Amino acid sequence: MATFTLTFPKAFESFTYIPIINEQNETVCVLQKIDRSTVGKVINAVMLVAAQQSLPHHYETRTTLGAPLFQVQSTLLTKGVSHQLVMPDGTTLPIQRKTVQLLESSYSFTMDGLVFRFEKDFTSTANLYCNDERIASASNIETELVRTGIAFKLFDSDDTLFVALLATLYQTLFLINK
Repeated sequence: MATFTLTFPKAFESFTYIPIINEQNETVCVLQKIDRSTVGKVINAVMLVAAQQSLPHHYETRTTLGAPLFQVQSTLLTKGVSHQLVMPDGTTLPIQRKTVQLLESSYSFTMDGLVFRFEKDFTSTANLYCNDERIASASNIETELVRTGIAFKLFDSDDTLFVALLATLYQTLFLINK
């Protein structure tokens, strides 16, 4: 099992990018928040007032040299928010949302013929499954009452692409606007 960590800066909302570190304290990739467009800011403000719901920010992971890895884009539709996974080569994969319990969601997508599912359990740990086998997890790192970062665990691999995928999904889908 390989463990990677992301530690939030003190001014979390104003970060440009946050490094994701391996067990040897080496940066393997970075998480970056993408600012909304002007239209996106207006839509978000309207949603906050009308539905007390907000559109998530776009987050992406990049290599240490700045090349894009993964991004989750969210779009407002008449029936809710739609998500797409943007791959390193720029292609997009639709992410299907399914309500698991009253307020909880499970997200799934197909990549290279493999079915991935991403969901949070009762302990607030998010798990990534590939063909129904748990391959990775993400959970908050908390010191007393303060959330200081996220721990990413890969169970059978130490592939940084899975860490980047996990970080992008977790930050966009489960830590929306926090």
